Amino acid sequence: MVKAQNICKIIKNGSKENVILDNISFNLNQGTITAIIGKSGCGKSTLLSIMSGIDRPSSGKVFLHNKDFYSMDKKGQEKFRNENIGILFQNYHLIPELTCEENIRMPLAFSSKKTNNKKIKDLIKMAGLEKKERLFPKQMSGGEQQRAALLRALVNGPSILYADEPTGALDTKTGNELMKFLVKSAHIKKLTILLVTHDLDIAKQCDQIIEMSGGKIITP
Repeated sequence: MVKAQNICKIIKNGSKENVILDNISFNLNQGTITAIIGKSGCGKSTLLSIMSGIDRPSSGKVFLHNKDFYSMDKKGQEKFRNENIGILFQNYHLIPELTCEENIRMPLAFSSKKTNNKKIKDLIKMAGLEKKERLFPKQMSGGEQQRAALLRALVNGPSILYADEPTGALDTKTGNELMKFLVKSAHIKKLTILLVTHDLDIAKQCDQIIEMSGGKIITP
């Protein structure tokens, strides 16, 4: 389903080279949830950005559905990402001028998939946002914004979800509820999830843990 093959990321500063990612390889099976852990600066978020198509590797390949993502042209990448990938950003990135429901629906404007209004309403109800649809982000709590951002990542029915610190802004109870939902989505709906976290308790709820240090995978 998802494969990283010899991923390297090098940033040049004059004559110096800063190695951010050093020959990263791993496989993710369909319907599993995997956590990337490690200290700040170890390359976790950069790896997630490369896997999701936001950033490009200096070398190496990313295979999604057995397709070499970075061999596609820009239009092909955008189409594939819109229809197959959901991204949950650490800082939500909700659009201030749009309501909660409008933010959730936004990916559908760029997709060829048909809009299923009942599915959207069911998602909103599941997330406990059924009375928040018309609120703007500034009128919502951090937890509510996080849930809206999650629904936006899921509304298009992706097969792959990338999440950067998905529980970082949530209290322990809400964070655990979110993780239960993600684990259920992986195991029952066959959603493949790769998330970055600093929380070992969150990581332990996943099927697989990838530990990083200094741009390398150090998991035994």
